[in-house]
Amino acid sequence: MKNSVISRKIKTELPPKIDCMLVCASYEDRCLSVNENFEGSHIASICLLYFSKYEHLSRAYIDKYKAKFNVQTYEMDISRPTTTADALIDYFSAVLSTVNSPNVVVDISTFTRESLLIVLRYLQLNKDKLGDVYIFYRVAEASAQLSEEVVQIRSVLGYMGDIISERPLHLILLSGFEYERAKEIIDNIEPDFISVGYGDKDKSISPSSYERNKEFTDKLLGYYAPELVNVFCHSLKDPNEVRVDLKKIIDGRKGCNVVLAPLNNKLSTVGAGLAAIDNPSVQVCYAEVGSYNESAYSNCKDDCFIYKLEL
Repeated sequence: MKNSVISRKIKTELPPKIDCMLVCASYEDRCLSVNENFEGSHIASICLLYFSKYEHLSRAYIDKYKAKFNVQTYEMDISRPTTTADALIDYFSAVLSTVNSPNVVVDISTFTRESLLIVLRYLQLNKDKLGDVYIFYRVAEASAQLSEEVVQIRSVLGYMGDIISERPLHLILLSGFEYERAKEIIDNIEPDFISVGYGDKDKSISPSSYERNKEFTDKLLGYYAPELVNVFCHSLKDPNEVRVDLKKIIDGRKGCNVVLAPLNNKLSTVGAGLAAIDNPSVQVCYAEVGSYNESAYSNCKDDCFIYKLEL
């Protein structure tokens, strides 16, 4: 069902014709935001990605998109990030053979942070072939329990960084609502210095999400010596502000290897990706989990954010 606030923002903040829309079908009904709020004639082509692990939960959503839009579907393996890159290469190779400088809109709402960062990096590497790039984010309230059991921590494809063994390690972590996941990253990486960021009170999505974010961050900080940890606040609404804030944090400790772990919302994850692209020596890491709260991950709100990216 169309939402009047979202429809107004789409009409005023996005191009009248979208050449390429990227969407990730997932177990969240939030992945239907594009289907419900965009006209079929508004979008020339949709790249609809989904994870094979959750296909049984996303199949009905995929079918709804196919019934309304010109859709190309691509399966991803959550444990093999190269499958995301392969899908993007295949989709855009076909598009670029027929469309000159297509504009791109990415519904970032239901990508995993890792797949979102790979999308961002791909678009940045190919920006000379593309037109304007926008992100669309459907606001949602996250549930109290999001995921369980970290199974692997790895660097994100396209963000390997430049790690020099004799340098001290500075971990910059954007804390979200999964303190166990954050603690697993810290304890596995064993950094010499830790910078932990959480949402600024005036730049969080809602007062309740701010309170929960601060509560989880305080719980996390209780495990580590205060002299090792620098705490900062950042925006959860504006990726560019996050980009600028992270540059200051990165520059604040010269002579260190830097690992960045974005664990807050997708808008701040985009900001983290842009900061790492600006600073190619920075490595970005991702903690793959064994399971998500598939039945009640989030609750959609009647709002969205739209930004034109400067890649």
